Amino acid sequence: MPEFVLRTIDGATDLLLEELRAMRSVRSIQELSAETVACTVEGPLDELLTCGLYFSAGSLTWMRRFGRLERLPWSTNPVVAEVLVRLAKIRPGHRVVDPFCGTGTILLAVRRRAPEARIAGTDRDPHALRIASRNGVQALARATAGALPFKEASVDRVVTNLPFGKQVGSHHDNCVLYPEVLAELDRVLTADGRAVLLTEDKRLLEATVQRQPGLKVVRRRLLRYNGATPTIYELTRSRAGGRRCPSTPRGASRRRGPVTPTT
Repeated sequence: MPEFVLRTIDGATDLLLEELRAMRSVRSIQELSAETVACTVEGPLDELLTCGLYFSAGSLTWMRRFGRLERLPWSTNPVVAEVLVRLAKIRPGHRVVDPFCGTGTILLAVRRRAPEARIAGTDRDPHALRIASRNGVQALARATAGALPFKEASVDRVVTNLPFGKQVGSHHDNCVLYPEVLAELDRVLTADGRAVLLTEDKRLLEATVQRQPGLKVVRRRLLRYNGATPTIYELTRSRAGGRRCPSTPRGASRRRGPVTPTT
């Protein structure tokens, strides 16, 4: 039986182990370190080829598994995208939105993991949206995350990589952006909605959530990769806050309508 050493993200090994243990063809699974897992495969590699929680391993290259992906320097790491999607607990029919979709990496991970979900992405950068369209994402709209083109309580899951304030924007920008984003999430999420957010601007996000009575942090997960140490925050509705924040988010007066594909 061929043996593989699979490298994942430090902080996501448990998710890779769980997925491998559910595969009938995978044997002798062993955690070697915080980011590597060894296993053998009996028979065809079909099951292992469908897993997005590890980087290229020998002949199991990312391109062989999922095709070529056009990216920008600040695009979400594809394995990180797979981790975010698994934590979102997406079910068939869910409407899943990435308000900072960029080149579409997270939305493509949603489509692989939950093909029956309804995905939509927004971004303020038309160049990134054109790349996302070329990557195969269809429901795209140019919009700021503080004025999303969705009706109240119409989104089941939000999965996104927030600007860290380093390659994109700054901490000063985030001090304005994060409150706007969370107010919009409070507006568009359904009563049992969930948001999965990645950021390195952690103190700011924690403080912003505390000031948004309709949302609460239910879980945190620290990741380590490429010298970065971002945290994944899982947010749900706060019972005390109700469905919506009573304040009007910045940009709320702008007209909102259905998401339409970019051209």
